[in-house]
Amino acid sequence: MARNSAVVIVMAVVLAACSIKRMAVDIIGDALSGGGGVFASEEDPQLIREALPFGLKTYESLLAISPEHEGLLLAAASGFAAYAFLLQREADEIDATDLTKARELRARARNLYLRGRDFALRGLELAHPNFVAQLYDDARSTLTKTEQEDVPYLYWAGAAWAGALSAAKDDLTLLAELPLAAALVGRVLVLDEVYGQGVAHEFFISYEGSRPGGSRAKAREHYRRALELSDGLRASVHLALAEAVTVREQNLDEFRALVAAAKGVELDKAPNFRLVNTLARERAVWLESRIPELFLEVESGEEKG
Repeated sequence: MARNSAVVIVMAVVLAACSIKRMAVDIIGDALSGGGGVFASEEDPQLIREALPFGLKTYESLLAISPEHEGLLLAAASGFAAYAFLLQREADEIDATDLTKARELRARARNLYLRGRDFALRGLELAHPNFVAQLYDDARSTLTKTEQEDVPYLYWAGAAWAGALSAAKDDLTLLAELPLAAALVGRVLVLDEVYGQGVAHEFFISYEGSRPGGSRAKAREHYRRALELSDGLRASVHLALAEAVTVREQNLDEFRALVAAAKGVELDKAPNFRLVNTLARERAVWLESRIPELFLEVESGEEKG
């Protein structure tokens, strides 16, 4: 009897310790996952790139203890997607000089995008058990059950999923799943189109403008709406249209205008967009340098100054 009582006491102590540990993790998780604004307002992309790996592994470590922490799941989803984007961006810029390294970076980006997607899907599973299986079985009816509080997870799941394909264009499985990614982000437009000041519309600029069977007219509609919702303060909106539509249309004048518009966005007018605007302005300069490669009417070496 005394031995049984001792076992019960030991178990109670262990369980209490686990509860305290999880409580501490939840408190830390709340603090960390709520600190995204610090990253978003940073204007040094290299600093963010160097800091992100440690932060991402911290999120994963905390989620191992508190696997249902919604804030950490969302922070991990967006964080892995952001890091994948930075790697993919580097791959684009070195593609012409180091193809092997560029391929390695894109392979890493693909995998990191999918890790981000999976964290977002885990967040959706918390509110909607068996969400992923049902999504594959019947996406339309599954998504009608989602609500406004699901919007951040829907967006990051879809954006990261599509990002993986953009990094691995020859992955036939991802290509077949692209409509699921679009359906997730499309649901964001239904539930809360102003989320992120129009980031779902920006997604659909690229989606409609670049996919086989897409509508460039719809891409332009999304461009206009994204501009409106962001008050013209997100430079990447201009580049989405430039890369997805105007290059394909070989509309050099519009391309130049869009690149100039992206470069002209002032960083201090929207501190919450400072990082994405810094990245977009840098990409605008890079795209400008590639005009001879992107447009048939421009001879190599003609586009100077």
